[in-house]
Amino acid sequence: MYLDHINIVTPELKAATAFFTDILGLRVGFRPDFNFPGAWLYGNAEDTALVHLVEGNIGSGPTGALDHVAFRGTDMASLTKTLNARDIDYTSRTVPTTGGKQVFFTAPFGLKIEVNFAPDTA
Repeated sequence: MYLDHINIVTPELKAATAFFTDILGLRVGFRPDFNFPGAWLYGNAEDTALVHLVEGNIGSGPTGALDHVAFRGTDMASLTKTLNARDIDYTSRTVPTTGGKQVFFTAPFGLKIEVNFAPDTA
């Protein structure tokens, strides 16, 4: 398992995109056809977006603008078995365009966790 991306909610998508591209040198790249506005920002040579921006209101939860942290996994069945065994609620979905799978759950301290799986490992 390794870190996949962080997801940030912002009411100002254009300004947030400009901040990360102008200040950190990230670049806007491919984003699946989700039904909500956002942008995916990539580093130098990475084929995985490091920062996912979603346009919306910043929540009042414990993590503020940081909506979730995502990891890349290799065995979705094992993860969901572990979550079930520990009675941790989760949701899963298929990513539009790519067919990848995502599992979302919340850590005991309030941070949403996402684990991504390639279509052939889910």
